[in-house]
Amino acid sequence: MIFGFSRDLRLLKASEFKRVFDKAEVKVSDQNILILARRNDLDISRLGLVIAKKNVKTAVSRNRIKRVIRETFRHSQNSLKGLDYVVLARKGLGELDNRQLHSLLNKQWLRAQKKKSGAAHQIRKRSDSPERAPAPVG
Repeated sequence: MIFGFSRDLRLLKASEFKRVFDKAEVKVSDQNILILARRNDLDISRLGLVIAKKNVKTAVSRNRIKRVIRETFRHSQNSLKGLDYVVLARKGLGELDNRQLHSLLNKQWLRAQKKKSGAAHQIRKRSDSPERAPAPVG
């Protein structure tokens, strides 16, 4: 198991973020956090973070949150393969302590993993079914 967090495991370009925002296949939310995900045709999962100053006021809190998100993602990444994830902070996330943050994120990664399995099944089901011809009008 690899638990590093190299540049290959991060979403870096605006176009990579846009691709996830535009057509997210997996959405997991809580009052403090939103996770969006989309297939990436790679054998790895990648992570992008959106921690706005508007929602988490201090730089210390923003950096702490990013550090904890990356850490929990690293430990969960083997079960989350093949998707690009974007994590968005909502108001109130900065008030959680590290223990609460770890608990919340671990729960959300599990939910994302379950939804990933369901989304993959739906996509396969759609691609396997024959396309129907439009019904004649008239």
